Amino acid sequence: MKHFPFTLSGRAGVVAATALLLNACAPAQDTPTPTTGIDLSHYLAVGDSYTAGLSAGGLTRTSQDYSFPNLLAQQFALASGGGSFVQPTLEAGTGTGYFSLLDYTATGLPRTRRVAGAAVRRTVVNPTACGGPDTVRLFTRSATAGALPQNLGVPGLRLSQIEVAGLGNETNATPGGAFNPYFERLLPAADSRTYLGAVTTAASSATFFTFFQGLDELMPYIRSGGTCGSVSLALADPMKTNARKILDVLTANGHKGLILRLPDIRTLPLLRQGQGKSVEARLQAFYKDKATIYIESPFAPGTSQPITEEDYILATALPRVGQLTPVQVGGSTLMLPYGRDERNPLRNADVLDKVSELNVLTGIVTAYNAGSTNPSRPLILSLESLAKLYKMPVVDPSVSLYTVDTGALFANVGNSVAIGGVVYSSEPVRGNFFSLDYYTLTPRGNALLANTCITAINKAYQANIPAIDVNRLPTTAQ
Repeated sequence: MKHFPFTLSGRAGVVAATALLLNACAPAQDTPTPTTGIDLSHYLAVGDSYTAGLSAGGLTRTSQDYSFPNLLAQQFALASGGGSFVQPTLEAGTGTGYFSLLDYTATGLPRTRRVAGAAVRRTVVNPTACGGPDTVRLFTRSATAGALPQNLGVPGLRLSQIEVAGLGNETNATPGGAFNPYFERLLPAADSRTYLGAVTTAASSATFFTFFQGLDELMPYIRSGGTCGSVSLALADPMKTNARKILDVLTANGHKGLILRLPDIRTLPLLRQGQGKSVEARLQAFYKDKATIYIESPFAPGTSQPITEEDYILATALPRVGQLTPVQVGGSTLMLPYGRDERNPLRNADVLDKVSELNVLTGIVTAYNAGSTNPSRPLILSLESLAKLYKMPVVDPSVSLYTVDTGALFANVGNSVAIGGVVYSSEPVRGNFFSLDYYTLTPRGNALLANTCITAINKAYQANIPAIDVNRLPTTAQ
């Protein structure tokens, strides 16, 4: 392997640079002879939003083309034994809509607009949805609905829903009903099979699989600042139990595969961009003052407290921090800077606080990936333990992808890594691998993730699957 020029700063940059350089194929890199010692002729991808190819807040035909499983399948096809890979592609010009970049604020934050999706079969409005009225859009069924596709990634699918009958049956598309329109479009009309049932059917002919699921169990809570739904450390046990149900099916008859752990949620730009005191210091530098950032107290509603470095402002709320907003104070309406005056603190919906929210979420992810929340129930195995049980590799995206950090919210400088002259960092858009929704990936980001998988597969199965030249891919999936 030839060496690439790279630049970095900071310890996180060293870790990320090493991983990225090992897993990314630059134009000058020697291409290995494509061979493999495993059967890749029928690859099955199981998971949620990342597996489906969601990007910039939406699923489109293009984002599906650049999903990490589809990119993996293309590399498998170059190796001996690699076969075709069928995705439940949307019709050209259709999809859910997505975020498009408008411009940047004076403080360097991206401003977006929502590009509406094409017409759908029908819509269902839930007026009592968490966070306000929500619209569920029913899409045209996939051409694979009669025979399941090989990419079973379903955006929004929670592990707790894998045995819910009728989750993809249109009769359940009612306000508040247990229904997933992305799963529905994979199935024939009036099909009430469960997601686990669909995996069981598809797995019967699979020869290799990837499993990357569980983040969508937590994202509604994370994106709402902890105001939609509730979580506790006890959630890790049913997540692990349901993951094992799927993996038991996938590994039946000795089928090989790859398990991906969940990333540390603090490394997602949705949180990393708004880390407590770091944001406060940068705002003070921008406004040239010493104003403290205040958040609502999670334990005493109606009161405020100074933000800490371990409280995280959602990236979606950052553009509003410091803006003058009307506040009732002692019978008068005052215009006070949002979050920068203790009388106008950041609302709970805009922050994940350390004690009651973030510590619980990180505890769940840690237990699901590698530990146990209940020592009295040791048979509830984590993903790492399941990987050992099934004798297959497990990949941690946080090491190879998510730890790259610009280290600066406004100045866009700090830790970064350059591959073939292209800089990659955790900054959305300009960092090249995180998309405009602050947590899903760009085509290049998906290629980096695919290359990480390829490295693990090659090592575990003595294969020689070629890596992807990430710089040849576009920076957006729209």
